[in-house]
Amino acid sequence: MTQLQALLSSHPRSFNGVSGDARASEVRGLIQELAERIYRDPVKWGYSSIASEFRDDAVIDAFIAMLFALPEMRGKQSVTDWFSVNVESKFRRLWALEERLAPERERLVKEKAEWVATEPEIEEEQMQGEHSLFADTKGIWPGFESSFPRDAFALRLRYLMQRKPSEMAVMLDAPSERAISMRLNRARDRFKMYCEQQGINRHDSTRLIVQISEEESA
Repeated sequence: MTQLQALLSSHPRSFNGVSGDARASEVRGLIQELAERIYRDPVKWGYSSIASEFRDDAVIDAFIAMLFALPEMRGKQSVTDWFSVNVESKFRRLWALEERLAPERERLVKEKAEWVATEPEIEEEQMQGEHSLFADTKGIWPGFESSFPRDAFALRLRYLMQRKPSEMAVMLDAPSERAISMRLNRARDRFKMYCEQQGINRHDSTRLIVQISEEESA
């Protein structure tokens, strides 16, 4: 921990004779080791009681915040105590956000159920059309939505409901449009990863991902 703190707080010229690539590699290794340590011991790091549907996002958000704060931590301040307090704070923020968005999610679920009940079964050729990713109730999307509901909801808002990043920033209580762009990029990457895990070939996954790209929504 002390070594990672020193590397994160050091000026690039502080390590004479050590290349920038070597330092970057060392930092990545130490960050990975720290992340593995946190995930191995949820009790010690204070997130064992966080609901499973919020746990990953809360831990990731707290971990990123900790990396930014680490260079300024001094004296006897406990890193585990700091993380425990912040992961709980991130969880409470996610919980509050979920509570505010619950009515909108319920409305979307109701609309989806009504659509499935009233529309005839869609043939594969029809599914190549606009928004086929979100409309295909038998495809990859339902599983992704179940596994990553927060990411799926952000993608729905942007690419199905055509909400602007500025509108999403208000709806999702994000600090800026840039934060929304980062969240969408992360959601898109997770969807791509999910497609790979489910064995979707590159051609089909590309066809799906293009539906949640900025070029497609322009």
